[in-house]
Amino acid sequence: MRSKVNLSSVFTIDGNKAPVVDTGPKIHTFDEVIDIIGFGRTTLHIFIASSVIMMAVLNETMGISIVIPAAQCDLDLSATDKGILTGVSFADTKGRRRTLIVSLMLTAVCALVSCLSINYTMMVVMRFLVGVFISAPSATIFAYLGEFFKTSNRTVVITYASVAVGLSAVFTATTGWYVLSYHWSLDIPGTELVLKPWRLLFFIYTLPTLIGAFWLMVLPESPKFYLSRGRESEAFAILLRLYLENHPHATVDDFNVKQIAPEAGQKDRSAAGKGSGTCWKVTSSVWNQTVPLFQKPNVINFVICCVVQFGLFVVSSGMGLWFPDIINRLTASSVSDVSVCEALTISSNTGYGFDIEEEVYDIAVNETCNDDINERVFIYAITLGGLYTVLYLTMSVLMRKLGRKCLVAFNLFFSGFSGIMLQFVDNPYVTMALFCSFLVFAGTSISILNGATVSIFPTNVRAMAVCLSLMMGRLGCVFGSNLVGLIMEENCALTFYLFASGSIVCAVLTLFLPS
Repeated sequence: MRSKVNLSSVFTIDGNKAPVVDTGPKIHTFDEVIDIIGFGRTTLHIFIASSVIMMAVLNETMGISIVIPAAQCDLDLSATDKGILTGVSFADTKGRRRTLIVSLMLTAVCALVSCLSINYTMMVVMRFLVGVFISAPSATIFAYLGEFFKTSNRTVVITYASVAVGLSAVFTATTGWYVLSYHWSLDIPGTELVLKPWRLLFFIYTLPTLIGAFWLMVLPESPKFYLSRGRESEAFAILLRLYLENHPHATVDDFNVKQIAPEAGQKDRSAAGKGSGTCWKVTSSVWNQTVPLFQKPNVINFVICCVVQFGLFVVSSGMGLWFPDIINRLTASSVSDVSVCEALTISSNTGYGFDIEEEVYDIAVNETCNDDINERVFIYAITLGGLYTVLYLTMSVLMRKLGRKCLVAFNLFFSGFSGIMLQFVDNPYVTMALFCSFLVFAGTSISILNGATVSIFPTNVRAMAVCLSLMMGRLGCVFGSNLVGLIMEENCALTFYLFASGSIVCAVLTLFLPS
């Protein structure tokens, strides 16, 4: 092992042999270094912790769709209020490891406060803050996880980790089914607060957020992140730590990496943001990460990623957030052999609809509010989560053979086809299968697209690319969830046609992304 890099060339001659040039230590690419480090204990910890954080993101954003039907009487929620509550969970911010820890802790605090809400306004404010803070890990965790693996494996690894999305759906539904099956209340003296099962459910959904935050505290920052900013010594320290922890019997001398080839833009990033004030550094950092995304060769891929992400969230999250509520109304309608829209119309006419005036009128006449959730809602939600899990595992296996572009295109075409066919089937089991396919095949494509974004864009703009594309996705969720609440009652068929067409358009756009 050489203790110091000698920049001068050394020539040696051995008898009649040709001169040998000693050019110094080999310059490794980052992927070569990752191969040397291998997959071991610490890498496994990073993988599992990232999966837990993905689960936390889904718990905080999708779990509310289980809680809100149970809380509607205590908080006096109309259908429009429900749409706002589900949509505000998707605001945006940015960050990396340190920001991940801080944002997860802030998310947990706001989520715990939201479970103590005594009125609609307090709930909206706290869930809005939850959406703001949880958006940092929802975007950055893909870049953080992906940068511990070589380029060719990133999308596959992220897809495997995204199995946590399906497990989260199973967890939220199973836990909700168990907790909400109890009917108890506890008045807090001197306050308007009444503790009920749905408040406990909020607390349980927050546990993965706390676990992820504390787990990250003992994990390293991404070495690729440090390298992109010219902080080589810190990057090498982390790479050495990973090597030694992944190889318990290895020594420092066994790690023969001395130089790593820089990526394009690395020097510019290391020199950027050296202004005199913090404000200038932040502004410069945001500018340096954003501007390259709107320049060649990134601009076309970036725009496609943003548009497709918007469409994916409109379908999977915008419609998905209403999934428990729609299923609850379908099962409550007690009808069979009708299409989904016909069933929703019947349930609306019997007093369980989206229309705010009808709900207020019903409550005023009946003087009671029904916050019971049909057990079949949980069964279908668990089934949906199981489908997510199986599909993620299947796609992880098929991705190496078919490529991510073909998989995403197929998923979105099938999602759109399922959404359209919902208008033409009247068998309840086929309807449920198509509804689940409509959501699941679009939802699983989000993680594949995030993995593609991590692979397509260079390190110096990768986190910003993922963050901005997911910001568009969250806007899509806000748009989709409120669109359902506003027009589903007036024109159910048009709603499903619009959402299904969005999936098909996104499928076509995906074909223009690099393989």
